[in-house]
Amino acid sequence: MTSTSSEPSASQSRAPASLGWAMRRAALGFLAMMAVVMLSAWLLYSSIDPDEAAAAGLPPASQSEPSE
Repeated sequence: MTSTSSEPSASQSRAPASLGWAMRRAALGFLAMMAVVMLSAWLLYSSIDPDEAAAAGLPPASQSEPSE
């Protein structure tokens, strides 16, 4: 019995990926990585409590008087 299916069988190898496909895939990965880095930086920045420096007993840098 012979098969007339147009789908490639497991014994046939696929064509190698083109350079354009690889560049699109790399760009998509880079964008995903940058999104994760930016989200992480934003979360870290937003987690810093501005009142914690005042709780440490140190004067804020904007209100400190320069020593002469």
